[in-house]
Amino acid sequence: MQIFRNLLTKKYKTNRINIYNKRRSKRVKKINLKSQKGITLIILIITIVILAVLASVTVMNFDSGTDIRNYNYMCADIELLENKILIYYNKNKTLPVKGNAIGGATEMLQGQASSRDNSTYYQIDLAELPNMTLNYGRGNISDKNIYIINEQSHEVYYLKGVVYEGNNYYTPFK
Repeated sequence: MQIFRNLLTKKYKTNRINIYNKRRSKRVKKINLKSQKGITLIILIITIVILAVLASVTVMNFDSGTDIRNYNYMCADIELLENKILIYYNKNKTLPVKGNAIGGATEMLQGQASSRDNSTYYQIDLAELPNMTLNYGRGNISDKNIYIINEQSHEVYYLKGVVYEGNNYYTPFK
């Protein structure tokens, strides 16, 4: 009989301990949930701040990348035009120009004109240079979206210019 009592007592004690632990674990879980709400809000705010910083850096890099791309497009256009004009000039002994000389072009180039240039600039007639794909220069003189050439040096300039590193460029810098 003593053995039977010991078993019952042990079982009863074990059940009481299990019930106590279950109640205690529920209290612990409630405490953890309450404390996690504040941490979650702080983590959310920190995450938003980090994302904002990354977004601003990305936008600044995109602007810089756009400037580089535009400058490279202008340089590629001018190099292509110079090659096509050289071929045209050797064949026809004249430049492929449209209309009269452009007055005040030296001032529009803001000091980037070559020292070999005279003061006579003409708009390049792109119709005379077939099979060319240009990024710029298909506009008209009023919006300055044209390529011009100097009569004496045969230097090509993009009259509208592109912004690169805060400066306007009308021809590749050398």
